[in-house]
Amino acid sequence: MSETITPPIPPQPAGLSRRNMLLGAAMLGTAAFSYSRRPVAGPPLLGKTKLESLMPNRIGRWTYETSSGLVLPPRDQLSERIYDELVTRVYTAPDGTGVMLLIAYSGSQDGMLQVHRPEVCYPASGYQLTETREHNIPITPKFALPTRFIVAEGFSRTEQLIYWTRIGPSFPTGWLGQRGAVIEQNIQGKIPDGVLVRISTIADNNRAAMDVLDSFAKELIVSVPDKARQALVGRNA
Repeated sequence: MSETITPPIPPQPAGLSRRNMLLGAAMLGTAAFSYSRRPVAGPPLLGKTKLESLMPNRIGRWTYETSSGLVLPPRDQLSERIYDELVTRVYTAPDGTGVMLLIAYSGSQDGMLQVHRPEVCYPASGYQLTETREHNIPITPKFALPTRFIVAEGFSRTEQLIYWTRIGPSFPTGWLGQRGAVIEQNIQGKIPDGVLVRISTIADNNRAAMDVLDSFAKELIVSVPDKARQALVGRNA
């Protein structure tokens, strides 16, 4: 009695298996979704206009004097990469009160505004930060500008300053908040623009200095044209 021999079933090529086909389709779908959600920068807020050209020579009772004399971090490749524009200006009032203004702006921000944060550049320039706290400045009935007030004591002078950062529509007051604001915008498929604005004066009296800084900040926001105002505080004023 002869045996019945069943011929072996040839194996299917691995690339044609149902499992691999489903896996491949899923990978393609994931790649397509990731590409569709890739953050993109919006239209440039300033276009080809330089922020420096939008800064008025008169802000309230202060008049522009010079662009030098401010505390800055060392110029390096990192700071050059981060910012599209860096504006530095010194204004003086009739009574001799001087105010120093620094604006670091980037049309596409990755959260690296800390290069010009006073907590970084002032100690690097030999200053000791003896006070730092959050400080809100009322700009309109519906909007108070979140800033940070800092006292920086140097060998020959004491600077009192406020600064704020804007990342897209957010105003984070710390580095972690900056990173969170960038991530939140990236999740929405956006690369936000960003700005750091620092206003400082040389003074020993905290209360008097804060009054000067608050007054200058308010006058600055109402004195600049709309395009510059959006760069400084978004659409909040």
